[in-house]
Amino acid sequence: MLNSNTSNRIIAMVALVATLFLMLFSSFYITEHASHHCDDSDHCPVCAMMVQCERSLKTLGTGLAVAVIALVFFVLLTDISQGYSFQSVQTTLISQKVRMDS
Repeated sequence: MLNSNTSNRIIAMVALVATLFLMLFSSFYITEHASHHCDDSDHCPVCAMMVQCERSLKTLGTGLAVAVIALVFFVLLTDISQGYSFQSVQTTLISQKVRMDS
């Protein structure tokens, strides 16, 4: 069973990927339909989607994504450095618990 720390990491990574996907999709959609011109902008699905993409980009902002990515890398590097344990390569008969009977 997963402990709560691992499940929190998984949830955080899924949220990060969803946020980045939303930002990339919104940016690509707006650039793809930048030259879109329609007669009735009230009922046009392309215009409605462009407005929604613009709102999501304004809500998220680019500073949030940069801060989240920096935080994830910092946490990963901290976990990697804390998980390192020094092990001596020199072994002796005593460290291997060898009986020395004659």
